[in-house]
Amino acid sequence: MKVLKSALRACVVAMGITAAAVAHAAYPDKAVSVVVGFPPGGTNDIVARVISAELEKRLGQPFVVENKPGAASMLSANQVKRADPDGYTLLVIASGGLVVNPAIYAPERVTYDSVKDFTPIALLARFPFVLVTGPKLKDIKTLQEFIEYAKKSPTPLAHGSASSTMELMANLFSEHAGIKFTNIPYKGSGPTTTDLMGGQTDFAFLDTAAVIPAIQAGRLQALGVTTIERSAALPDVPTIDEAGIQGYDAPIWTSLVAPAGTPQAVVDRLNGQLVEILKDPSVIERFAQLGMATGSADDKALAALINSDLARWKKVADDAGIRVE
Repeated sequence: MKVLKSALRACVVAMGITAAAVAHAAYPDKAVSVVVGFPPGGTNDIVARVISAELEKRLGQPFVVENKPGAASMLSANQVKRADPDGYTLLVIASGGLVVNPAIYAPERVTYDSVKDFTPIALLARFPFVLVTGPKLKDIKTLQEFIEYAKKSPTPLAHGSASSTMELMANLFSEHAGIKFTNIPYKGSGPTTTDLMGGQTDFAFLDTAAVIPAIQAGRLQALGVTTIERSAALPDVPTIDEAGIQGYDAPIWTSLVAPAGTPQAVVDRLNGQLVEILKDPSVIERFAQLGMATGSADDKALAALINSDLARWKKVADDAGIRVE
């Protein structure tokens, strides 16, 4: 009898492994929807389309990008949260949607849990913001000069903020540098850049893709990038860490997630392809044009990153008293 039970258990285990293997091999057998919480043409949309095209080429099924902008990525996140966890609805979402929204919005505004409601798949890309100054501070050439100027200024400098993420980035910097500023909110990087060049504000943390033309034209001065390594798009601009704020490392990132409960076999199937995609020279070059570095197809590492950044940005928001009701 014991031998029979052992044999039955072995059969059940083998059947489970076989079923998982079959599911793994079969996915996908129809079109996959890739939801992105931004309008067409933006950085995250481009990332979603590059990755989707590569997955489609390798897996033989359409990966269709669906733009669902609005409410700081919360509309797209809620849509995917409610989808069937079968691997046929995926979400490309930036760190702002996953780890900044919960830090700054009142709990009733963020109707998803970044940890419990999603299955992490891969970190697609990471990139820095760049601290830039405009014509009001045209004589300031280094980060240390900027910090000294800010400390001596009789009034706090005006920071143009295109998003809550950028406001948090500025607060993290001010905490390290020991300076104060007044935050001026804008609706997007375009208006922020325009007013900075027009002298309405003193400085801003902006995405590299938005400001490279103005930096190259000499209309903005780039003082430092927020990642620990230099940006391939701005190789001559030092990191904030190099420029004197040791340990400052605040990358922005874009990830691929799925609804909670998505089978591990599906995650593994996607990751198997993404490992190669994120090493593809053409993908690396396309991302570099946007000032981004490719990420890694490691679902466990992404899960750890989400948890650590949730804690990090919540502390920054709480210390600065930032709360959107």
